[in-house]
Amino acid sequence: MKTEPMTPAEFDQALAALAWKGTDFCDRAGLVPNTVWRWRKGHVEIPRWVGEYLRAMLAVQRLHSEFVAVSRGADRDAAPSAGSAQPGAESDTTEAVNT
Repeated sequence: MKTEPMTPAEFDQALAALAWKGTDFCDRAGLVPNTVWRWRKGHVEIPRWVGEYLRAMLAVQRLHSEFVAVSRGADRDAAPSAGSAQPGAESDTTEAVNT
């Protein structure tokens, strides 16, 4: 599947959606900051792999917020509060089963 190269505006939008700076992208992609500067100024076309990489990172971010962050919140809501069960104390369920 061939995609069109990203425009500098699309590149900046993707970075903003990921809450990344240009230097963050460079660190992750193993590039020098001057490369991103040239892309943003339109001096050099943004390679196709950059758009694919950023779209993949945005998809991972969406999946994380949809599944991982939600399940962590649900786990936290379902967890018993500290001190709700005393060591050695029987619960109402245990008493009901034993009677």
